[in-house]
Amino acid sequence: MTLTQNEITALKICLNYDSREVQLDDNYSNGNADEFAKALGWDKQQVGGLITSLEQKGLAFKCPDGYDIVWLTDDGVNAIFDVIDAEKKPRYKDVADAPAEWQL
Repeated sequence: MTLTQNEITALKICLNYDSREVQLDDNYSNGNADEFAKALGWDKQQVGGLITSLEQKGLAFKCPDGYDIVWLTDDGVNAIFDVIDAEKKPRYKDVADAPAEWQL
């Protein structure tokens, strides 16, 4: 699944733990429109579109009790930790830049 940088920012805001396992175990992963707006420099209408996109992708849902809270689904938690894990891996511009043991 492809995520925009803005979706990645919103998903990261919702994390309350540093590991996938603990986040999934507790799944207390929430954020709100004000946090998203502040981080992105957006207005509430733009943030509403972002939240709708996350919901359509099955990554988050709005609090059913009417509070201004967005919760991550398990798929949302896994998607953002996949991004975080990929960000930790070294990236090389060319095969020649990679460590010698990785080259054929």
